[in-house]
Amino acid sequence: MNKVVVTTEIDVGLNEALEEIARFDNRSPADLADQAIRNLVEERVATRELLHHGLSLIDAGNVKAVDSAAIHQWLLSDEDDFPQGR
Repeated sequence: MNKVVVTTEIDVGLNEALEEIARFDNRSPADLADQAIRNLVEERVATRELLHHGLSLIDAGNVKAVDSAAIHQWLLSDEDDFPQGR
């Protein structure tokens, strides 16, 4: 795998916490930073794909409206089934 070096500034306290975690995990701070960046990029790519998919459904007219109050009630409940759209 081709790699590049990325240099950044972080707060002293953050660096101390990173080094402590690295020692605990028996990894280098650079390994942890690499993993954190990977996780961030994967999450953002997945979010972007989800948004594009949602927009394509809207463009195709394949969406149903779900009342925001029903969603709020669902979030506060123990129900697994998402509220039905109309």
